[in-house]
Amino acid sequence: MGRLRRNVESSEHIEPARFGFALILITLSIFGFAFSDEAGWIRVLSLVAEGAALLFILRMSERGLVLRIARIAVVFAVGAAIVSIMIGTSEGPTLATAVVGALMAIAAPIAILRRLSREEVVNVQVLAGALCLYLLLGLFFTFLYKAIDAVDAKPLFVQTTTASSTDITYFSYVTLTTVGYGDFTAAQNGVRMLAVTEALFGQLYLVSAVALVVSQFGRGRTMPFRSRGADRTAAGSDADPDPQSDGTTRDP
Repeated sequence: MGRLRRNVESSEHIEPARFGFALILITLSIFGFAFSDEAGWIRVLSLVAEGAALLFILRMSERGLVLRIARIAVVFAVGAAIVSIMIGTSEGPTLATAVVGALMAIAAPIAILRRLSREEVVNVQVLAGALCLYLLLGLFFTFLYKAIDAVDAKPLFVQTTTASSTDITYFSYVTLTTVGYGDFTAAQNGVRMLAVTEALFGQLYLVSAVALVVSQFGRGRTMPFRSRGADRTAAGSDADPDPQSDGTTRDP
């Protein structure tokens, strides 16, 4: 089965699934965004972490325009951040980090879902992919809170008038995991309902998607039509020829 999977991956020109490494890169990008408000080269490092995670995830699923656009966006964003630091401005790194982070929160989950749909067996890589989606869910809501804070003049939280990226990241994942420390609470009704939505999605995802993956661990799954056809083709090409068949018709 492993050989057949490699044949399918080779025919579709996709990278082998390495969601364990992707999980590490996503974690680094979360911490990078949390400290993206820091001045100097810390912003560039956070941007590099986000860009590396995004490109690595897209390479496992995408081959074409999406991957090329992502590469251009990451290179341009890192270059713009470096130039902005050299000339002494702060808007460039902030905007670049926001653009790459938004791509990370939106494009990466779609790429992971596409890649998971090609997996034949529910294994450690599939479990790691499910956990990647869970972390990206929190990152998606983090950017929603950050966008609301940027466009709304009212404070995001009751406890502070100026919410940092660290505060927003912390609030998002505390809400996602329903820990509920209470040191930061939403100041507006819209943000409160958004937090309720994140908490519900977080719990439902754990008790449904992740629980289903764990319950099916080690088992095969139904492959998409194209993959099944590719498997049959590969199996047929590897099968031994019938020793009784020599291309001639025999009388009974």
